[in-house]
Amino acid sequence: MLQEAKRDADVEKVCRVFEDYIKASPYLEWLWSDKLGYVLMQINLERREVMESHVITDAERLCWILFNEIADDVLERTPNDHTIYDADPSERARIRKRLQPYTDQLPKYRHLCEKLWKE
Repeated sequence: MLQEAKRDADVEKVCRVFEDYIKASPYLEWLWSDKLGYVLMQINLERREVMESHVITDAERLCWILFNEIADDVLERTPNDHTIYDADPSERARIRKRLQPYTDQLPKYRHLCEKLWKE
């Protein structure tokens, strides 16, 4: 017998904070599945493909994935072609600034910002 997925208040809070970002992003889709629960998909609209999907079981994981997405967005707007781990101090400052509206609303997950620089 299949067990129905359960909703989680912390995950839903993180989702509400990032709701506008997720809706505006051409690379993300957020779904509820009665069988799996929350599903975050990384998509390619041009090819109409799901590139990667994550079943989200906790709010911290969702926040971590979204922080990484936003950091990647910031780095895409720079002339440098490198990963987040190699971001220079000015890029890190821009990433922190871009993440601040989210960390202000979700101070519990602020520590994840510093983890972005660690491999």
